[in-house]
Amino acid sequence: MPKAGDKAKVKVNVKERVVDESCDLSLSELSEIPVREIASFKRVTVLDLSSNRLVNLGKNFTILTRLVRLDLSKNQIRFLPEDFGQLEQLRHLDLYNNCLEHLPISFGQLRRLRYLDLKGNPLTPAWEKIVGRCSTQKDCQQAAKNTVSICANYKPEFIERERLAAQETLQMAGAGDAGSVQSNGGGAGGKKSQKPNNKKAKSKKLAGTGDNELTIKPVNAGGGSSALGAVAGGKSNQKSNQKKRNSNKGGSWVNLLSKAALSSLMMFLILFIVNVLIIYMIMFKNPDIADKLVEYIPHQYRDWILTKTEIFRLRVTDWISEFRTPPEEH
Repeated sequence: MPKAGDKAKVKVNVKERVVDESCDLSLSELSEIPVREIASFKRVTVLDLSSNRLVNLGKNFTILTRLVRLDLSKNQIRFLPEDFGQLEQLRHLDLYNNCLEHLPISFGQLRRLRYLDLKGNPLTPAWEKIVGRCSTQKDCQQAAKNTVSICANYKPEFIERERLAAQETLQMAGAGDAGSVQSNGGGAGGKKSQKPNNKKAKSKKLAGTGDNELTIKPVNAGGGSSALGAVAGGKSNQKSNQKKRNSNKGGSWVNLLSKAALSSLMMFLILFIVNVLIIYMIMFKNPDIADKLVEYIPHQYRDWILTKTEIFRLRVTDWISEFRTPPEEH
């Protein structure tokens, strides 16, 4: 196996590393990814490239569009290809312990991404705020959601500013090296080194403005962490208002039911009193009407009704006679 400083390519038999739908190329000291060999196995959806010596993914890596799970942890990857978003089937992405400072805007196309681990990467302050800590599984799930949503709503003008800021940071690094060489050369060289320092300050300002715009404007446009908090607050307020409305509706229904119950009770009492008066008038004052009403009663029920009414009439007459007689006669 080659040493860490050896630049020779390491050849791996990919066929031996493929098991079912997964391909395990971890701990293989790879400096380049055998993309063509992996692409020949169309059933491969899980790819493990962790613990290698990868610095980049190469130009043709995005042809592996069937990947669902990708592990690139513990490498030296400095940047991802700009068309990384073509891996639209990707759901799990592990980039733990690499050298990434920013992510490509094409991450907005990864609508199915549910897990993103970026621990151990020297991300810019803007991307740190977007991604978060990624210390737990929930943090990684939230990082995937925030990153995809912000990149999907990122405007082209901000993309251009970020690209310029990245170029200026590279120029700043080169200018810093030149300034250190000139300062070691002598006093005359020290005077000339002031210009690179001025350029360095300007580039830092531009980079800072680029970072601030990255964190603020896309979040307002597409929903970063603060936007998600505002939406959650709005939803809680809506829920409280709905509860109040439901309580008011419940009170109104109770009032309506109580009014309906009282009205029905009053109607029942009135009808009962009217029926008693009608029966009294028919049975005691107008017996002819009672005889006519009896003729309309069916034969099978006539005897029973007549006996019951006669008993009722006798009881009522007894009660009335007792009520009218003075207490001395009793």
